[in-house]
Amino acid sequence: YPFAEAFSWFESYLSFESHDMSNPIAYIGYSISYFFLFPLMAVAITIVLANQQNPSSFRTFSLAVAINYLLSLPFYLFLPVPERWAYPDSKAILLSDLWNESLITLIRPISGLDNCFPSFHTSLTVTMIAVCYLYNVRLKTSVLFIGASIIFATFTLGIHWIPDIIAGTFLGLLSVALAKRLVDSVKLDFLWG
Repeated sequence: YPFAEAFSWFESYLSFESHDMSNPIAYIGYSISYFFLFPLMAVAITIVLANQQNPSSFRTFSLAVAINYLLSLPFYLFLPVPERWAYPDSKAILLSDLWNESLITLIRPISGLDNCFPSFHTSLTVTMIAVCYLYNVRLKTSVLFIGASIIFATFTLGIHWIPDIIAGTFLGLLSVALAKRLVDSVKLDFLWG
């Protein structure tokens, strides 16, 4: 809770009071974006990159995801921050629960209550967007807007804090930059078979 209190202070004690009064169209749309568009986009981008003529795009993406996990791990282990809805003073609820309470259990295998900093949803989404732009993947602008809706949904559903989203954005960009540098400068053929 001390970290959540610090994040709340950083946000100037942004109030999520009456958060549950949102329009059903809004919270259902945000829930679809967060819980369904995110994995669909990840699978679609993985397939597209795996089928590219140049294998560097897929290599950069897969290495960036691994680096992302590696850089996130110390935060998850040693700097646990409760999600916004799990911090009572935020007055937020998990907005997706108004539509379907079991949705959050779908994401729990890669997520946890104290996994909020940096936002892993944000960092992976930024990783996907950055790789699409880096390798000029077709429909990259669509990926950008879908990704933006996913990142926005993490905030509006009452899951992530603004510092989580900022840190997740930088983590995603850093992961891609490191992966690109490794792919370009080091012989990693033993990894790809």
